[in-house]
Amino acid sequence: MGDVLHLFPAVSDLRRHFPDAEIHWLVEPAFAELAGWHSAIGKVITVPLRAHKKIWWKIPGLLSKLRLQLRAENYDIVLDAQGLLKSALLARLAGQAVFGFAAGSARESLAARLYQKTAKIPEGTHVVEKNRQLMATIFGTDISHPADYGLDEFRRKRLLAQLSGMLKNFTGQPYVVLLHGTTWNSKYWPEASWIELIHLLAQQGWHCLLPWGNEVEHQRAHRLQLAGGGHAQVLPKMSLTELTDILLHARAFVSVETGIGHLAAVLDVPGIMLHGPTSPSYSGILGKACRHITSGIYCSPCFKRDCPRLQSAQEIPPCQQEIRPLQVYRQCLALIH
Repeated sequence: MGDVLHLFPAVSDLRRHFPDAEIHWLVEPAFAELAGWHSAIGKVITVPLRAHKKIWWKIPGLLSKLRLQLRAENYDIVLDAQGLLKSALLARLAGQAVFGFAAGSARESLAARLYQKTAKIPEGTHVVEKNRQLMATIFGTDISHPADYGLDEFRRKRLLAQLSGMLKNFTGQPYVVLLHGTTWNSKYWPEASWIELIHLLAQQGWHCLLPWGNEVEHQRAHRLQLAGGGHAQVLPKMSLTELTDILLHARAFVSVETGIGHLAAVLDVPGIMLHGPTSPSYSGILGKACRHITSGIYCSPCFKRDCPRLQSAQEIPPCQQEIRPLQVYRQCLALIH
């Protein structure tokens, strides 16, 4: 999800440069809803590669159908902004010249061999700016404007939309959304820290809502609810749009660095993002009302999925231990007031 959001400003730059262009997006089904929210996207095409990992023998048939679908669109230009060998190969199925990052800028250098035109971006450039520079190099877009995520129209519609009965049940009192789920083991903030934060927020009369996306996160949310002593509540399984509605009516959010947290920041929801192994100067979405907290220890940011300093998966990464609940709570107070 973060990769999709990080590309939004570059897509806005492209639309401003070519106002009449038809722009399509090839993406995994899980993120099709999100990609379609950008005002410049005319069509979202899905390719369920992740779902085919366990049925790998069906992948050739899947790719054959995708090849026919892409070539029927008769694209003028194909751009791979992900910079992976996988994404470059998918882009080649369209049968047109593919543009992308140079070897030193792509996430996987081999991908650059499949591009006809490449852009070299300075190392360490913030990923949003990196994508915008890619568009500027390939298409000559103007990147002097502030980053535009193309979601203003979507945000207005959701704020005006009538909340369903289910959602109204959760918006009857001031609440903060706690986004505790992530795919990186090194990004998990300790459950004890979440519990302490819940009790601190309760002192202000704020309720805490706990979304989840898989069974592991569901079980963690229930443990946090139990330890929260009535000050926290697990949300039911929700679509991305429903969760967005919850976020838009929140007093604030607190999130590890994860896609939903980035989405909340882009939608200008006041919030706190916790960076253990990552850095806001590289991947943080600098929303109008989002504050970033880092650990500040010597080994951070390491940008590793698993902390190399741990002996077992049950241990807590030192960078996450350094981010204190009281520090997060005080930032919440300052942000909301």
